[in-house]
This record gives sequence, structure tokens and C-alpha cells, in this order.
Amino acid sequence: MSSSDSIDASSDIHDQPEHSVPDLDPAIAEAVDGVTNRFGAEGLEAMIRYAESSLADARAALEELAEAVDPD
Repeated sequence: MSSSDSIDASSDIHDQPEHSVPDLDPAIAEAVDGVTNRFGAEGLEAMIRYAESSLADARAALEELAEAVDPD
């Protein structure tokens, strides 16, 4: 197989476009791009469902902590 037949990504392919979300941690962008690149739209949808569930759990935990600190 010649180097032009390589299955590796071409050096002509650009990195993912910059995300327009201000102050987005690069680790978050990398995780989202990684899931998108590996699993496509369906994988990204699954990630979003999981993230929404995790977000609800985290918000509930914060609310419980707030009530424990300030029980009025």
C-alpha cells in the first residue's frame, strides 16, 4: 500500500471549528467532539440525554445542600 492509500486522516482535514460558546472549557469541547466524531448524531443525542439527567441530579443535590445550610 502506498502512502497515498493510507487510511489515516488526511493532513488536509481541518480541526473542528471553534465553538461559539464563551468560556467553554476545552475538555468539554473535546468530549463533545469526540463523541460526535466516533458515534455521530445518535451518539451525541445519547450524550445529551445522559447530560440532562446528570444535570437534573446535580441541581437536586445543590438544592438539598442549600436547604441544609439555610433551612428557611
